[in-house]
Amino acid sequence: MIASQINMSFKLSKSVLAGTALRLSVAALSIGVGASAYAQTQLIPQQPTPNSSVTGEPLIKAPASPVVESTPISSGGIQVNSLGGLDLDSIGTLSPEQGGLGYDMWRQSSLQDVFSLIKQMPVSYSSAVGNDLAKRLLLSSAGRPLDDKPLQSEQSLLSLRLEKLAELGAYTDLDNLFQRIPTRSDNEQQARYRSDSLLMTGKNGDACQVIQGMSATGKDSYWIRGMVYCHFLQKQVDQALLSLDLLRETGEEADPLFEELALAASGANIKFSGKSAGRVEPIHWALATLSGSQLSEELDNFLNPGVRNALIHDEGYPLERRVYAAEAAVTSGVLSSDELVNLYSGYAFEPEEIDAVVGGQINREGPALRALFLQASQLQAVPAARAEIVKAALDQAGKDGTSFLMSRVIADLVSEIPHSSDLTWFALPAGRTLYLAGQRERADAWLLLARQYMLSEETAAANLTALWPYARLSGMEGGERYGTLKGWASAQSGIGPEVLNQQLVMLRSCMQALGENTRLSWGELASLEIASPGLAPSAALLYALKDAQNGGRLAEVVLLSLIILGEEGPGDTHSLALGGVVEALYSVGLQDEARSLAIEATVLSGI
Repeated sequence: MIASQINMSFKLSKSVLAGTALRLSVAALSIGVGASAYAQTQLIPQQPTPNSSVTGEPLIKAPASPVVESTPISSGGIQVNSLGGLDLDSIGTLSPEQGGLGYDMWRQSSLQDVFSLIKQMPVSYSSAVGNDLAKRLLLSSAGRPLDDKPLQSEQSLLSLRLEKLAELGAYTDLDNLFQRIPTRSDNEQQARYRSDSLLMTGKNGDACQVIQGMSATGKDSYWIRGMVYCHFLQKQVDQALLSLDLLRETGEEADPLFEELALAASGANIKFSGKSAGRVEPIHWALATLSGSQLSEELDNFLNPGVRNALIHDEGYPLERRVYAAEAAVTSGVLSSDELVNLYSGYAFEPEEIDAVVGGQINREGPALRALFLQASQLQAVPAARAEIVKAALDQAGKDGTSFLMSRVIADLVSEIPHSSDLTWFALPAGRTLYLAGQRERADAWLLLARQYMLSEETAAANLTALWPYARLSGMEGGERYGTLKGWASAQSGIGPEVLNQQLVMLRSCMQALGENTRLSWGELASLEIASPGLAPSAALLYALKDAQNGGRLAEVVLLSLIILGEEGPGDTHSLALGGVVEALYSVGLQDEARSLAIEATVLSGI
């Protein structure tokens, strides 16, 4: 009995102690942090970091917006927050001139259906077009969809958009969007996204304002971890370690990475285990940066996309780790190839290695080999000599399975090579690379060069045939005169009939979707009895896409297209689904995006 009373007293005391300690922790932090720009009543929007779409147009340049007060308005029978009479759900950073999909992009779309579909959006895409469209969809300023099926009181279209941007790791975009959203509209989850975006954009004091405000009422242990970080930021080591003890008292699964980083921040000599309770999130990155620690290489496959982007740009990390991360990001379409080119310049090579890239003995592999080819191309000013290096680089990439990556990285160097009569042999690699890069006029020039010499040079004729599908998909005027699908197929050698037939179906689907006459009937293809790669598409999604297309519901078409493409992107999408997506995007006015997607799929298929 006495033991029971003592035990009960101990538990009560521990609970009271934890609550008291947390209040003291918050009070101590309040003294240390003070007011910041974030805490002011007025919200001052900043210009986002410039970005580019697959069409080369600027995507993210947020206009300055006036400071407005938040008042509730009624919509569809429910109360929603608004800014100056504007529904919060309509807030965005992109106008149509900046790449937005337009204020009426949800016209005639159902609010409940849109909410459910956004929840299904993938959080990564193996496609530059897919990533571009996903960001534009989530960042566009747009009116609310039809409230024919009002959301539940705890649901919010804005909160869901913020969640998806966070999952994409688009923290700069997220921060720019948050600057248009009053803090008093934040629920707990939204406040966490705000805090993460501030941490990842270097606004640590502002992040601690959010964390301090939520620490007393927030239910998620994230806020205790945040207090640990903020105390360390203010050099309040004792309070930080007290908060770390509170974190252990929550009973949640241990997070060895966070604990190790916290101990390192306290000045302890820590040997990192390379273990984490899950994905490495912004709070881990912020604490690692504060403590002067580096995340273990074993964690590289578990990085939040935004953390991976931060690692790529952190010069304190080994070059090879940064390059591997950047190569993955460029391949999946979330990072500009220019940034990878800059990283490749960090490798140092002997002059003899540079000279040996064509026909010599090369003792490099992986990222170092790709950097070697790139630097050798940059140093070579003679067009024919540069063309030889580029072709060698692309040939090697074909053997390594990195053709898609190398084509993106080397495109600008290819664009500087003039299409001259002595380079007809280079027409295919040049044209293919430039079509993928969206430089269609330059790519067309290489095709026309091959056509000009097709009767006198055998390689020119073969290059013309090989480039013909890209010209048709890109919308080259008069492209139908330069070949046919049957002619292209008969010229292919070295690949099995099953792969060839799959490529034929994919090309036929995309060309039909873009309104291009192929002079090859589906009956002829059906007689071949072939199976299309990729999982069979959902009939419901395809019918929904067609319905949205017929109704001209732009954003709904984009949203359904992203879901159908999935995380694997166009390279692993069933031809039936790919053709449907390309056709739908094209029909609602996104012609450049539709053509770029078809070209991505063509390159990824090995054509």
